[in-house]
Order: sequence, then structure tokens, then C-alpha cells
Amino acid sequence: MSGIFHAAAVGFLAVLMTPATSEAVSFTLSSVVGDNWIYTLTYEPLDNYSIFQPSTTITVTGVSGVTSALGPTSTDFDPPGGFLDTLNLDWTPAVLSGGTAVSWTHIGSGTGNFGEPKHVFGFTIIAPGAQTGVAAVATDGFERDLSNPLPNGSFDLDISTEVRGPTVSAVPEPAIGLLIGSGLLYAFQLRRRRRAFKR
Repeated sequence: MSGIFHAAAVGFLAVLMTPATSEAVSFTLSSVVGDNWIYTLTYEPLDNYSIFQPSTTITVTGVSGVTSALGPTSTDFDPPGGFLDTLNLDWTPAVLSGGTAVSWTHIGSGTGNFGEPKHVFGFTIIAPGAQTGVAAVATDGFERDLSNPLPNGSFDLDISTEVRGPTVSAVPEPAIGLLIGSGLLYAFQLRRRRRAFKR
């Protein structure tokens, strides 16, 4: 019995001592300003992009009413305007499939292997008159370098998950007014019929 207890305790300690691995990359909605959905890219310590392949992409699908997109606006690399800052702002946006998808592409070598999380801010989707719902985000090209594999031995850091985005078209104000007007007209006609029937 003590052997079983000892094995369980050793296993428990091994789990406690194993460093926790967070999701390699995250691409999250940071704010909505008017018609602009603004995202932040976060990659964790030791993460990289575009080291084994010529480009990296971030693709948001399941959105609607997208008219345009913008590349990122700032990073937390110092100094602002320095080489790493400029390199990490080099993402090209594209609106795809009639405004139902957006992608950003980074061509050439990226950067990584820092001791703390790094962020690239301001990836923007523009969708006039839309409301926020659930979309999907997928990446391609994020990876660990050969000296820093993940605990499972993999180097692939790409994600495919849900993200908030412009997915539901708002009812325009004139349409709301038309619905209210139609309802009032129907109620008025119904009331007239009831009065006519009582006579």
C-alpha cells in the first residue's frame, strides 16, 4: 500500500514541478471602437514565427460585413521605431470571400525567443453596422526553434480557436422605425375592425 502511495506522491510532485505551458499564441479582441474591431497578437516566451517557412498568417473567418482591414499599429518592443519594432509591424492585411474572412500575412523572418510574452497591437477589422459575435481564428507559421521544443517534442505553436468579431449585422435604424410603424398600423386596423364588429 505504501508503494502505491509513494508512486502517487511522486507522480503528483512531477506534475507540480513540470512547467505549465500556456497556449503558444493568442489573438484576442482588445476593443471595439465604432466600426473597428481591434486585436492584439501575444506570443509567449521562446515562441517564434517564420523561422521554418517563408511566411506566417493569421486568419479570422466567420465574420460578416467586413469592408477593410488594417495592419498592426504598435508593439512592446523597445525602442519604438527600432528594428524589432518595425519587423513586427510588417503584416499585410487582406479581406477575403466577400467580407467573411480577413487574413494578415508576415513575409520573411519573424522574431522570438524572448524571456517574456511579447505583443503586437492594433490589428483592425472594419465592419460598418455589425455587432460582435463569435468568429474563428487560425494561425500558420508560429513555432519553437530547434533548441526549444515543447514538452511533447513538437515545434508547432499554431492555434485554431474561437475569437470575438463582427459577425451579426445590426438592424439599421430606418428598419426599426419601419417595424414599429407596421406594428402600430396593424394594431390600429385591428382596433377599427373590432369597433366595426361591435356596431
